[in-house]
Amino acid sequence: MRLPTINQRVTIFIPQGPWKGRYSTYMEAVDASTIRVAHPMFGSALVPLMPGDEVVVEYLEGGDRIGFEATVVQRANDATPGLILTRPEPSTIRSLQLRDFVRLDVSLPIEYVLSGTHREEGGKVQLKPGRLIDLSGGGAQIVTEEEFPVGTRLDLVIHLPKQLIPAEAEVVRRATDSEGPVRLGVRFSAIEERDREQIVKYIFAEQRRRRKKGLV
Repeated sequence: MRLPTINQRVTIFIPQGPWKGRYSTYMEAVDASTIRVAHPMFGSALVPLMPGDEVVVEYLEGGDRIGFEATVVQRANDATPGLILTRPEPSTIRSLQLRDFVRLDVSLPIEYVLSGTHREEGGKVQLKPGRLIDLSGGGAQIVTEEEFPVGTRLDLVIHLPKQLIPAEAEVVRRATDSEGPVRLGVRFSAIEERDREQIVKYIFAEQRRRRKKGLV
């Protein structure tokens, strides 16, 4: 699926936080690693998006709602205020089901390894333990033993309570300061749709459970 064209209308969806909602804007530019959109407005004020914030870019193609997750790289404060966002891999642009982007704080084990790591003798890859601290159908925030730069691809095994979910993920941001544990925001770059569906089902079931207990 293609990126939106220059001047095409798009919607910026903020999936969480006090400014959760959809804001209309349009594409201004595309380069090798980023895209630029006009800074979305709320009334006469700029929506207060900041570097590191995660959004969903939505648009129409052939009557279908298409979109992708992106991270704010910087605010552009020139003649026309804009937002510089990460450019998605073509494989991550897809028909949208917005429930994929409902995010839940969790505490679940994961295992991870650099994508493309060669198997050791005996045919096994040595996976490292980590922790999942939030989760959506499109990505997650993870705690790892080591630092990985933005753009690194990791093979993950997500330990849901009743199922293991394999996925490839790309590091899109570092989510903590230098003093704390390494927390990384990752976006799923390769995942079976049936496994994504299992993640979404888990999120909704866990939300229902927490509401019944008065935890949300």
